Amino acid sequence: MTPRRQPDAGFTLIEVLVALALFALISGAGFTMLDQVLRTQTMTEGRLNRLAGLQRAMYLLSADFLQARGRSFAVEPAESGVAVSLRRNASDLAEGAVRLTYVLQGDILLRVVRRPSGPPIAEQPLIAGVTAADWRFYDPQAGWVTEWPPTGQLPGAAPPNPRAVELRLTLADGSGLRRVALLPRDGG
Repeated sequence: MTPRRQPDAGFTLIEVLVALALFALISGAGFTMLDQVLRTQTMTEGRLNRLAGLQRAMYLLSADFLQARGRSFAVEPAESGVAVSLRRNASDLAEGAVRLTYVLQGDILLRVVRRPSGPPIAEQPLIAGVTAADWRFYDPQAGWVTEWPPTGQLPGAAPPNPRAVELRLTLADGSGLRRVALLPRDGG
């Protein structure tokens, strides 16, 4: 005959150890799952912030080019390719206009804002991690060209603005980005 346990005797050591082992397994699985969810959230937030920054930069580029003044577009040589600049209206300056330049400096696409003459007012880093920036310009007669002004332009005359500008960016992670921005028609 085996001795009977009293109902108010409590738990045996084996029952307590089994309960602790089960609790440890469930806690470990819960912690692993929580850790994975937090890592995924952090990665997603980083990607969403990067995407939002890219969208802001491309919107700003499109808005700037859409507000370009007539015959104000210029392409200039720069250290890492070319710098594209234009004049646009600025209601907050006494001169009424600013000169905007988009240039790749190192691995950052910069937007340089300056008065029509003088030092820069601001240098705004738009996109970091850029390995290449390729520009093309749409000429209604010649189509897409890689140089502006188009060949055959009269010397000394301010060339008309292109009808559109295409920017292709190659990013450090191997992805690419493309934006086509329209420019207003020149007044003459």
